[in-house]
Amino acid sequence: MQQKGISKLDLKRQNRMQILRVIRENGPISRVDIAAELELTRAAVTIITNEMIAEGVLQELGEAPVEADKLQKGRRKILIGINATNRFALGATISPGYVSVGLSTLDAEVLDKTMMPIGDDTKAEDVLNFIAESCKNMVENSCLAMNKILGLGVGVMPLMWDFMGVKLEDNELNFQSVTEPLERMLEMQVLAANAVGLIALASQDFSGLDGRRRNIVLLAGGQQYNVAVLNKNLLLPEYDVNTMSIERIVINPNGASAAGYPNGSVKAELTEEVILRKLRAVYSQKDTPYLYEATGGDMNKITEEIANEAYVHGDKPVQEVVNQIVDNLAVLVNNLQATHYANGVVLHNIQMNEFCFAYFKNKLAEIAGQEIADRVEFSRADRRYSFRGGSALAIYQLFYVRGGMNP
Repeated sequence: MQQKGISKLDLKRQNRMQILRVIRENGPISRVDIAAELELTRAAVTIITNEMIAEGVLQELGEAPVEADKLQKGRRKILIGINATNRFALGATISPGYVSVGLSTLDAEVLDKTMMPIGDDTKAEDVLNFIAESCKNMVENSCLAMNKILGLGVGVMPLMWDFMGVKLEDNELNFQSVTEPLERMLEMQVLAANAVGLIALASQDFSGLDGRRRNIVLLAGGQQYNVAVLNKNLLLPEYDVNTMSIERIVINPNGASAAGYPNGSVKAELTEEVILRKLRAVYSQKDTPYLYEATGGDMNKITEEIANEAYVHGDKPVQEVVNQIVDNLAVLVNNLQATHYANGVVLHNIQMNEFCFAYFKNKLAEIAGQEIADRVEFSRADRRYSFRGGSALAIYQLFYVRGGMNP
Protein backbone atom coordinates (compact mmCIF):
# COMPACT_ATOMS: atom_id res chain seq x y z
CA MET A 1 0.00 0.00 0.00
CA GLN A 2 1.42 3.35 -1.04
CA GLN A 3 1.86 5.86 1.78
CA LYS A 4 1.05 9.47 1.24
CA GLY A 5 2.30 12.51 3.09
CA ILE A 6 5.39 14.59 3.56
CA SER A 7 8.74 12.76 3.64
CA LYS A 8 11.20 13.11 6.49
CA LEU A 9 13.58 14.95 4.17
CA ASP A 10 10.87 17.40 3.10
CA LEU A 11 9.85 17.97 6.72
CA LYS A 12 13.46 18.60 7.68
CA ARG A 13 13.89 21.04 4.81
CA GLN A 14 10.65 22.82 5.70
CA ASN A 15 11.64 23.23 9.35
CA ARG A 16 15.05 24.56 8.36
CA MET A 17 13.44 26.95 5.89
CA GLN A 18 11.14 28.34 8.58
CA ILE A 19 14.05 28.79 10.98
CA LEU A 20 15.99 30.70 8.32
CA ARG A 21 12.95 32.87 7.67
CA VAL A 22 12.56 33.75 11.34
CA ILE A 23 16.24 34.65 11.63
CA ARG A 24 16.14 36.75 8.47
CA GLU A 25 13.10 38.70 9.64
CA ASN A 26 14.22 39.12 13.26
CA GLY A 27 17.98 39.39 12.98
CA PRO A 28 20.10 37.52 15.55
CA ILE A 29 17.74 35.53 17.76
CA SER A 30 17.90 32.81 20.40
CA ARG A 31 16.79 29.21 20.01
CA VAL A 32 14.16 29.79 22.71
CA ASP A 33 12.62 32.65 20.74
CA ILE A 34 12.73 30.67 17.49
CA ALA A 35 10.85 27.84 19.21
CA ALA A 36 8.20 30.27 20.47
CA GLU A 37 7.83 31.89 17.04
CA LEU A 38 7.42 28.58 15.18
CA GLU A 39 5.60 26.70 17.96
CA LEU A 40 8.25 23.97 17.95
CA THR A 41 9.81 22.39 21.02
CA ARG A 42 13.08 23.86 22.27
CA ALA A 43 14.67 20.45 21.90
CA ALA A 44 13.68 20.21 18.22
CA VAL A 45 14.99 23.70 17.47
CA THR A 46 18.25 22.94 19.30
CA ILE A 47 18.81 19.76 17.28
CA ILE A 48 18.07 21.47 13.96
CA THR A 49 20.09 24.63 14.62
CA ASN A 50 23.07 22.69 15.98
CA GLU A 51 23.15 20.70 12.76
CA MET A 52 22.95 23.91 10.70
CA ILE A 53 25.78 25.43 12.75
CA ALA A 54 27.92 22.35 12.16
CA GLU A 55 27.30 22.77 8.41
CA GLY A 56 28.26 26.46 8.56
CA VAL A 57 24.78 27.64 7.54
CA LEU A 58 24.21 29.32 10.92
CA GLN A 59 26.64 30.72 13.48
CA GLU A 60 26.52 31.53 17.17
CA LEU A 61 26.99 35.25 17.82
CA GLY A 62 27.37 35.34 21.58
CA GLU A 63 25.07 36.17 24.47
CA ALA A 64 22.07 38.44 24.13
CA PRO A 65 22.60 41.90 25.65
CA VAL A 66 21.18 42.52 29.09
CA GLU A 67 17.89 44.42 29.10
CA ALA A 68 18.02 46.99 31.89
CA ASP A 69 14.26 46.90 32.50
CA LYS A 70 14.09 43.11 32.82
CA LEU A 71 15.63 40.94 35.52
CA GLN A 72 17.11 37.81 33.94
CA LYS A 73 17.64 34.58 35.79
CA GLY A 74 20.00 31.75 34.83
CA ARG A 75 22.06 31.68 31.66
CA ARG A 76 21.64 34.45 29.15
CA LYS A 77 20.27 33.53 25.75
CA ILE A 78 22.79 32.69 23.01
CA LEU A 79 21.99 34.49 19.77
CA ILE A 80 22.36 32.75 16.41
CA GLY A 81 22.39 34.24 12.93
CA ILE A 82 22.80 33.27 9.29
CA ASN A 83 26.41 32.84 8.15
CA ALA A 84 26.34 35.27 5.24
CA THR A 85 29.49 33.83 3.68
CA ASN A 86 28.37 30.20 3.81
CA ARG A 87 27.37 30.48 0.15
CA PHE A 88 27.40 33.20 -2.53
CA ALA A 89 25.00 34.17 -5.29
CA LEU A 90 25.49 35.44 -8.82
CA GLY A 91 22.88 37.75 -10.26
CA ALA A 92 22.09 39.50 -13.52
CA THR A 93 19.32 41.83 -14.66
CA ILE A 94 18.60 42.61 -18.31
CA SER A 95 16.99 46.04 -18.69
CA PRO A 96 16.33 48.35 -21.65
CA GLY A 97 19.73 49.83 -22.49
CA TYR A 98 21.97 47.76 -20.22
CA VAL A 99 22.69 44.48 -18.46
CA SER A 100 23.99 44.40 -14.88
CA VAL A 101 25.91 41.46 -13.39
CA GLY A 102 27.17 40.98 -9.84
CA LEU A 103 28.27 38.65 -7.05
CA SER A 104 26.97 38.93 -3.49
CA THR A 105 26.87 37.25 -0.11
CA LEU A 106 23.70 35.81 1.41
CA ASP A 107 22.97 39.16 3.10
CA ALA A 108 23.31 40.98 -0.27
CA GLU A 109 26.74 42.49 0.41
CA VAL A 110 28.18 43.23 -3.03
CA LEU A 111 31.54 41.61 -3.75
CA ASP A 112 31.78 42.51 -7.44
CA LYS A 113 29.67 44.10 -10.16
CA THR A 114 29.85 45.16 -13.80
CA MET A 115 27.61 46.53 -16.57
CA MET A 116 27.37 46.42 -20.35
CA PRO A 117 25.33 48.82 -22.50
CA ILE A 118 22.78 47.28 -24.85
CA GLY A 119 22.72 49.18 -28.14
CA ASP A 120 20.94 48.84 -31.46
CA ASP A 121 23.60 46.39 -32.71
CA THR A 122 23.64 44.23 -29.57
CA LYS A 123 22.27 40.71 -29.94
CA ALA A 124 20.76 38.46 -27.30
CA GLU A 125 23.77 36.16 -27.74
CA ASP A 126 26.07 39.08 -26.83
CA VAL A 127 24.14 39.64 -23.60
CA LEU A 128 24.32 35.98 -22.61
CA ASN A 129 28.04 35.78 -23.40
CA PHE A 130 28.69 38.90 -21.32
CA ILE A 131 26.78 37.47 -18.36
CA ALA A 132 28.62 34.14 -18.55
CA GLU A 133 32.08 35.66 -18.88
CA SER A 134 31.40 38.17 -16.12
CA CYS A 135 30.25 35.41 -13.76
CA LYS A 136 33.33 33.31 -14.46
CA ASN A 137 35.64 36.28 -13.88
CA MET A 138 33.92 37.28 -10.64
CA VAL A 139 34.14 33.80 -9.15
CA GLU A 140 37.79 33.50 -10.16
CA ASN A 141 38.74 36.98 -8.95
CA SER A 142 37.05 36.32 -5.59
CA CYS A 143 38.99 33.05 -5.19
CA LEU A 144 35.78 31.12 -4.51
CA ALA A 145 35.33 27.39 -5.06
CA MET A 146 32.41 26.55 -7.34
CA ASN A 147 30.70 24.57 -4.57
CA LYS A 148 30.37 27.85 -2.65
CA ILE A 149 28.21 29.35 -5.45
CA LEU A 150 24.46 28.80 -5.11
CA GLY A 151 23.86 29.50 -8.76
CA LEU A 152 22.86 32.37 -11.03
CA GLY A 153 19.58 34.27 -10.91
CA VAL A 154 18.57 36.33 -13.94
CA GLY A 155 15.89 38.99 -14.08
CA VAL A 156 14.54 40.14 -17.44
CA MET A 157 12.51 43.36 -17.61
CA PRO A 158 9.26 42.97 -19.62
CA LEU A 159 10.41 45.28 -22.44
CA MET A 160 13.34 42.89 -23.01
CA TRP A 161 11.33 39.65 -23.17
CA ASP A 162 11.03 39.63 -26.96
CA PHE A 163 14.68 40.60 -27.40
CA MET A 164 15.84 37.71 -25.19
CA GLY A 165 13.38 35.18 -26.68
CA VAL A 166 11.25 34.86 -23.55
CA LYS A 167 7.90 33.25 -24.37
CA LEU A 168 4.50 33.72 -22.74
CA GLU A 169 2.76 30.32 -22.80
CA ASP A 170 -0.58 29.66 -21.06
CA ASN A 171 -0.07 32.83 -19.02
CA GLU A 172 3.30 31.59 -17.78
CA LEU A 173 6.72 32.90 -18.76
CA ASN A 174 9.20 30.51 -20.36
CA PHE A 175 12.80 31.65 -19.86
CA GLN A 176 14.53 28.64 -21.45
CA SER A 177 16.13 30.86 -24.09
CA VAL A 178 17.99 32.53 -21.21
CA THR A 179 18.57 29.73 -18.71
CA GLU A 180 19.60 26.86 -20.99
CA PRO A 181 22.53 28.55 -22.78
CA LEU A 182 23.78 30.05 -19.51
CA GLU A 183 23.66 26.67 -17.79
CA ARG A 184 25.73 25.19 -20.63
CA MET A 185 28.30 27.97 -20.44
CA LEU A 186 28.54 28.12 -16.65
CA GLU A 187 27.78 24.53 -15.63
CA MET A 188 25.66 25.68 -12.70
CA GLN A 189 21.97 26.08 -11.96
CA VAL A 190 20.42 29.16 -13.57
CA LEU A 191 17.01 30.54 -12.66
CA ALA A 192 15.17 33.39 -14.40
CA ALA A 193 12.02 35.44 -13.81
CA ASN A 194 10.38 38.80 -14.41
CA ALA A 195 12.91 41.34 -13.12
CA VAL A 196 10.23 43.61 -11.65
CA GLY A 197 9.28 41.16 -8.92
CA LEU A 198 12.90 40.24 -8.29
CA ILE A 199 13.88 43.87 -7.74
CA ALA A 200 11.02 44.10 -5.25
CA LEU A 201 12.53 41.12 -3.39
CA ALA A 202 15.95 42.78 -3.49
CA SER A 203 14.50 45.99 -2.05
CA GLN A 204 13.46 44.38 1.24
CA ASP A 205 15.12 45.77 4.36
CA PHE A 206 14.60 43.60 7.43
CA SER A 207 16.49 45.84 9.84
CA GLY A 208 14.24 47.04 12.65
CA LEU A 209 11.31 44.81 11.67
CA ASP A 210 11.43 42.72 14.88
CA GLY A 211 9.71 39.86 13.12
CA ARG A 212 6.91 41.94 11.62
CA ARG A 213 5.95 41.05 8.08
CA ARG A 214 5.38 43.90 5.66
CA ASN A 215 3.60 44.75 2.43
CA ILE A 216 5.82 46.51 -0.10
CA VAL A 217 4.92 48.00 -3.49
CA LEU A 218 7.68 48.40 -6.08
CA LEU A 219 6.97 50.94 -8.82
CA ALA A 220 9.35 50.75 -11.78
CA GLY A 221 9.38 53.59 -14.32
CA GLY A 222 11.08 54.39 -17.59
CA GLN A 223 9.94 53.46 -21.09
CA GLN A 224 7.26 51.31 -19.48
CA TYR A 225 5.73 51.37 -16.00
CA ASN A 226 5.57 48.14 -13.98
CA VAL A 227 4.51 47.23 -10.48
CA ALA A 228 5.15 44.29 -8.14
CA VAL A 229 3.78 43.69 -4.65
CA LEU A 230 5.26 41.87 -1.68
CA ASN A 231 2.56 40.67 0.70
CA LYS A 232 3.99 39.81 4.13
CA ASN A 233 7.48 39.67 2.61
CA LEU A 234 6.43 37.25 -0.15
CA LEU A 235 6.00 38.15 -3.81
CA LEU A 236 2.39 37.97 -4.99
CA PRO A 237 2.27 35.56 -7.96
CA GLU A 238 -0.46 37.65 -9.60
CA TYR A 239 2.25 40.12 -10.57
CA ASP A 240 4.57 37.56 -12.17
CA VAL A 241 3.37 38.17 -15.72
CA ASN A 242 1.16 41.26 -15.75
CA THR A 243 3.39 43.77 -13.98
CA MET A 244 2.78 46.31 -16.74
CA SER A 245 -1.02 46.35 -16.24
CA ILE A 246 -0.47 49.38 -14.02
CA GLU A 247 -0.18 51.49 -17.16
CA ARG A 248 -3.98 51.38 -17.52
CA ILE A 249 -4.61 53.07 -14.16
CA VAL A 250 -6.11 56.56 -14.52
CA ILE A 251 -4.27 59.18 -12.49
CA ASN A 252 -5.46 62.35 -14.24
CA PRO A 253 -9.12 62.17 -15.33
CA ASN A 254 -9.67 63.89 -18.70
CA GLY A 255 -5.89 64.01 -19.09
CA ALA A 256 -3.68 63.03 -22.03
CA SER A 257 -4.56 60.15 -24.34
CA ALA A 258 -2.61 57.13 -25.58
CA ALA A 259 -3.87 54.64 -28.16
CA GLY A 260 -5.61 51.73 -26.46
CA TYR A 261 -5.46 53.29 -22.98
CA PRO A 262 -7.94 55.40 -20.97
CA ASN A 263 -7.43 59.16 -21.00
CA GLY A 264 -5.19 60.30 -18.17
CA SER A 265 -3.66 56.83 -17.74
CA VAL A 266 -0.17 56.10 -16.43
CA LYS A 267 0.81 55.23 -20.01
CA ALA A 268 -0.36 58.62 -21.26
CA GLU A 269 0.99 60.70 -18.37
CA LEU A 270 4.18 59.24 -16.90
CA THR A 271 6.23 57.14 -19.31
CA GLU A 272 9.63 58.39 -20.48
CA GLU A 273 8.39 59.09 -24.01
CA VAL A 274 5.59 61.30 -22.67
CA ILE A 275 7.95 63.20 -20.36
CA LEU A 276 10.43 63.94 -23.15
CA ARG A 277 7.63 65.00 -25.50
CA LYS A 278 6.32 67.50 -22.93
CA LEU A 279 9.83 68.89 -22.40
CA ARG A 280 10.38 69.33 -26.14
CA ALA A 281 7.12 71.27 -26.33
CA VAL A 282 8.49 74.01 -24.01
CA TYR A 283 12.08 73.90 -25.32
CA SER A 284 13.59 77.18 -26.51
CA GLN A 285 16.76 79.21 -26.11
CA LYS A 286 14.79 82.04 -24.52
CA ASP A 287 12.51 80.14 -22.10
CA THR A 288 14.69 77.15 -21.18
CA PRO A 289 18.24 78.55 -21.40
CA TYR A 290 19.94 75.92 -19.24
CA LEU A 291 18.23 73.03 -21.02
CA TYR A 292 19.03 74.60 -24.39
CA GLU A 293 22.72 75.02 -23.60
CA ALA A 294 23.07 71.60 -21.99
CA THR A 295 21.71 69.93 -25.12
CA GLY A 296 23.62 72.12 -27.60
CA GLY A 297 20.42 73.43 -29.12
CA ASP A 298 19.26 69.93 -30.09
CA MET A 299 16.00 68.99 -28.38
CA ASN A 300 16.54 65.34 -29.32
CA LYS A 301 19.37 65.25 -26.78
CA ILE A 302 17.06 65.97 -23.86
CA THR A 303 17.22 63.32 -21.14
CA GLU A 304 15.48 63.10 -17.80
CA GLU A 305 18.83 63.62 -16.07
CA ILE A 306 19.47 66.88 -17.97
CA ALA A 307 15.90 67.99 -17.31
CA ASN A 308 16.48 67.48 -13.59
CA GLU A 309 19.50 69.79 -13.78
CA ALA A 310 17.48 72.39 -15.70
CA TYR A 311 14.85 72.13 -12.95
CA VAL A 312 17.46 73.03 -10.33
CA HIS A 313 18.90 75.85 -12.44
CA GLY A 314 15.56 77.59 -12.67
CA ASP A 315 14.19 76.89 -16.17
CA LYS A 316 10.60 77.74 -15.27
CA PRO A 317 8.85 75.87 -18.11
CA VAL A 318 10.86 72.76 -17.18
CA GLN A 319 9.85 73.16 -13.54
CA GLU A 320 6.18 73.42 -14.54
CA VAL A 321 6.35 70.28 -16.69
CA VAL A 322 8.23 68.28 -14.05
CA ASN A 323 5.95 69.43 -11.24
CA GLN A 324 2.89 68.35 -13.23
CA ILE A 325 4.45 64.92 -13.81
CA VAL A 326 5.41 64.59 -10.15
CA ASP A 327 1.88 65.59 -9.11
CA ASN A 328 0.51 62.69 -11.16
CA LEU A 329 3.13 60.35 -9.76
CA ALA A 330 2.08 61.30 -6.22
CA VAL A 331 -1.52 60.39 -7.05
CA LEU A 332 -0.39 57.01 -8.38
CA VAL A 333 1.77 56.25 -5.34
CA ASN A 334 -1.07 57.17 -2.98
CA ASN A 335 -3.45 54.87 -4.85
CA LEU A 336 -0.99 51.97 -4.77
CA GLN A 337 -0.22 52.46 -1.10
CA ALA A 338 -3.90 52.54 -0.17
CA THR A 339 -4.89 49.62 -2.39
CA HIS A 340 -2.22 47.26 -1.06
CA TYR A 341 -2.06 48.53 2.54
CA ALA A 342 1.63 49.08 1.85
CA ASN A 343 4.09 49.73 4.64
CA GLY A 344 6.52 51.00 2.03
CA VAL A 345 6.68 52.10 -1.62
CA VAL A 346 9.93 51.64 -3.52
CA LEU A 347 10.65 53.71 -6.65
CA HIS A 348 12.83 52.01 -9.26
CA ASN A 349 14.27 53.70 -12.36
CA ILE A 350 12.32 56.89 -11.71
CA GLN A 351 14.62 59.84 -12.32
CA MET A 352 14.31 62.48 -9.61
CA ASN A 353 17.06 64.51 -7.99
CA GLU A 354 16.80 65.59 -4.36
CA PHE A 355 14.88 68.77 -5.23
CA CYS A 356 12.28 66.93 -7.31
CA PHE A 357 12.02 64.23 -4.64
CA ALA A 358 11.44 66.87 -1.95
CA TYR A 359 8.65 68.38 -4.08
CA PHE A 360 7.21 64.89 -4.63
CA LYS A 361 7.15 64.06 -0.91
CA ASN A 362 5.53 67.40 -0.08
CA LYS A 363 2.86 66.77 -2.70
CA LEU A 364 2.25 63.24 -1.42
CA ALA A 365 2.02 64.59 2.13
CA GLU A 366 -0.68 67.03 0.95
CA ILE A 367 -2.66 64.17 -0.57
CA ALA A 368 -2.17 61.40 1.97
CA GLY A 369 -0.35 62.79 4.99
CA GLN A 370 3.28 62.90 6.10
CA GLU A 371 3.27 59.34 7.42
CA ILE A 372 2.51 58.00 3.93
CA ALA A 373 5.06 60.31 2.32
CA ASP A 374 7.74 59.01 4.66
CA ARG A 375 7.12 55.45 3.47
CA VAL A 376 8.54 56.14 0.00
CA GLU A 377 12.16 55.38 -0.83
CA PHE A 378 14.36 54.73 -3.85
CA SER A 379 15.30 51.22 -4.93
CA ARG A 380 18.56 49.73 -3.70
CA ALA A 381 18.76 47.87 -7.02
CA ASP A 382 18.86 50.74 -9.51
CA ARG A 383 20.98 50.52 -12.68
CA ARG A 384 24.46 49.18 -11.82
CA TYR A 385 23.01 47.47 -8.74
CA SER A 386 19.99 46.03 -10.56
CA PHE A 387 21.73 42.62 -10.64
CA ARG A 388 20.59 42.37 -7.01
CA GLY A 389 17.20 41.32 -8.38
CA GLY A 390 18.76 38.22 -9.94
CA SER A 391 20.80 37.56 -6.80
CA ALA A 392 17.62 37.76 -4.70
CA LEU A 393 16.05 35.03 -6.85
CA ALA A 394 19.06 32.74 -6.46
CA ILE A 395 19.30 33.34 -2.70
CA TYR A 396 15.60 32.81 -2.07
CA GLN A 397 15.09 29.71 -4.22
CA LEU A 398 18.47 28.02 -3.81
CA PHE A 399 19.14 28.84 -0.14
CA TYR A 400 16.02 29.72 1.84
CA VAL A 401 13.56 27.41 0.07
CA ARG A 402 16.07 24.56 0.40
CA GLY A 403 16.60 25.31 4.07
CA GLY A 404 20.28 25.94 3.41
CA MET A 405 20.70 22.33 2.26
CA ASN A 406 22.67 21.24 -0.78
CA PRO A 407 20.51 19.84 -3.61
